[in-house]
Amino acid sequence: MDNLTPTTENHQLAQVEDVNFQELIVKSQNLQDLNPVMNLSADYIELEKVGESFRGVYIGKQNMTIADKMTGEQRTMEAARFLIDKQVRVNAGVVLVNELDRAAIPVGTPVEITYSEKKGNVKIYSVTLLG
Repeated sequence: MDNLTPTTENHQLAQVEDVNFQELIVKSQNLQDLNPVMNLSADYIELEKVGESFRGVYIGKQNMTIADKMTGEQRTMEAARFLIDKQVRVNAGVVLVNELDRAAIPVGTPVEITYSEKKGNVKIYSVTLLG
């Protein structure tokens, strides 16, 4: 099992060890007085038709488990994360994730993602910077 990659869960646990617990105690008081700001649970965003697009702020990547439509086999894929109208959305399109990597899009960048064409079973996306 030497080939295991650290998961997001393991990384988050490591961060907790560095937290100032006094600060956490203060933050934990009066939670009932706070209002929700945004939902951190990600929903999948899929573009169905060529020409469809969405705009969002790129907030990084995550691993997600999907079922292969042909075989039903479970596999892990890297997905791009976006913040759209106070909601975290993800898309695991291989071409999209690769385009974001190739362009070295930094976290926090406003982008527009457009489904531009389909080649076989692969959706081709274009990534446009917004500013």
